[in-house]
Amino acid sequence: MLLGAIDVGTNSIHLIVVELDPHFGTSRTILKAREMVRLGGGDALVRGYLGKKAVARGVAAIARFAASARAAGAVDIRAVATSAVREASNGGEFVAAVRASSGIEIEVLGDVEEARLIHLGVSRGFPLAGKTACIFDIGGGSTEFIVGDEDRAYFLHSVRIGSLRLFEEYVGEAPTAQGYRALEAFVRETLAPVAVRLADYNFDTLIGTSGTVLGLAALDAAATGLPSQRAHGYVLRLDRLRALQQTLAKLSPAERRKLPGMNPRRSDIIVAGATIVVTIMELLGREELVVSERALREGIVVDYLERNLSVARKVGDERSRRFDEAHALARRFGQMDVHETHVAALAVQIFDATVDLHRFEPADRDLLFAAALLHDVGRAIAVSAHHKHGAYVVRSAGLPGWRAEEIETIASLVRYHRKSPPKPTHVEWANATPAMRTKIEGLAALLRIADGLDRRHLGVVGGVSARKGPGSVTFVLDALQDVAGEMAAAAFKADLFERTFGLAVSFEATVRADVPSFDDQPSTPAEIEALG
Repeated sequence: MLLGAIDVGTNSIHLIVVELDPHFGTSRTILKAREMVRLGGGDALVRGYLGKKAVARGVAAIARFAASARAAGAVDIRAVATSAVREASNGGEFVAAVRASSGIEIEVLGDVEEARLIHLGVSRGFPLAGKTACIFDIGGGSTEFIVGDEDRAYFLHSVRIGSLRLFEEYVGEAPTAQGYRALEAFVRETLAPVAVRLADYNFDTLIGTSGTVLGLAALDAAATGLPSQRAHGYVLRLDRLRALQQTLAKLSPAERRKLPGMNPRRSDIIVAGATIVVTIMELLGREELVVSERALREGIVVDYLERNLSVARKVGDERSRRFDEAHALARRFGQMDVHETHVAALAVQIFDATVDLHRFEPADRDLLFAAALLHDVGRAIAVSAHHKHGAYVVRSAGLPGWRAEEIETIASLVRYHRKSPPKPTHVEWANATPAMRTKIEGLAALLRIADGLDRRHLGVVGGVSARKGPGSVTFVLDALQDVAGEMAAAAFKADLFERTFGLAVSFEATVRADVPSFDDQPSTPAEIEALG
């Protein structure tokens, strides 16, 4: 099934369409888009009232997004609104106008629920195993702070400062040195009490997400000669951010638009946003932060998917219970993290893309998925030879609901997900029947490639398809950023695939930029106002 999620923010409206498999608990992004609508533009945040032009832009954008999602095949569309609509006295009128125009029912999130969904989006898309993170998300009207680990959030807090709100109140179209000083003083005064509370958690990692943080990462990457789209997992250092903030403050929005890596639609509000980021890092005493591309809209998807999994369990779905046992075993050995779930999702995509080649049964797809979830459990014993340790764990611990032959196959797939392919001297290979050998060799070949495609454990390969040629197969990757490292790792691990199927393997990637779908959107408040 396909789900559309629309995030109606103060500055921008975002769309994501994903393909969900509630049985496997996986998702694959089909479409991403955004429009800078600026519902909170003008003095809307100060007055607490959305302007007519902003409402018209928002209603039209959501109607286009709803049409795009439905055209892509989305059977359900969930839309949420945050700060601007939440604070507006006429927010209900906006919700009603959207309903009348596109049939979309917007849920206006409370600040705590917004923070909860952000945590879901980040924690399910970022390697947090064993770590506690402080996550901040800078919107146009508010900034959310979350402290949590991979399983739950301990602290959720929202502050009414955002890049657009601060731009409107302190910077404006004619910024002055006095205005910048007042901006910095206000941000520091507002965030100081929050920083004191955050410091009590002694968190391991600081993670930033939002258009502001992604924009700063693109600018920093371009200045150092790195691909500007390589944002997820990018590390921003405080000293470089301070220098960048000073440079941006000296330039006009028109001059900023010419900077390599600059999103022209953010050139006016980027200084206000940078002030929030720098102040957060200074108050928390952190020299660096890690960038996450995943946030609220991904949290909507995760929340929807987990609710559907819960329903499947309640109605007694046997497949869901079997997969629950695989998840539980992985968690027991501390290996149920983003990497494992992403490799599992990639593995079943590769299975589906090559079904005409391997001709395995649907039940074999389930074996591959379970093995992908469990492929790293041996690390709990030792990183060295963890593929062998993992096979031992699977055989010894067992998987309730799975037959003995299935458990043996899963253990063998874990054994061969890395290092040496099957050999006659290996006990598990010698003891396997010819039919089991065919499954082990073919499914392990798929698992090895999937594991290579998540080399950095960041989930930046969003999807995989296959194109077969004479004596060859090319895996085409839908990428979120530059994935040269992932392609090299997958090529290295494609040895078993080439041996098993007698085909040369190659990889190519299409980097999908998260850019507006409609290019006629305004870049500055003046251009927005001119729209009428």
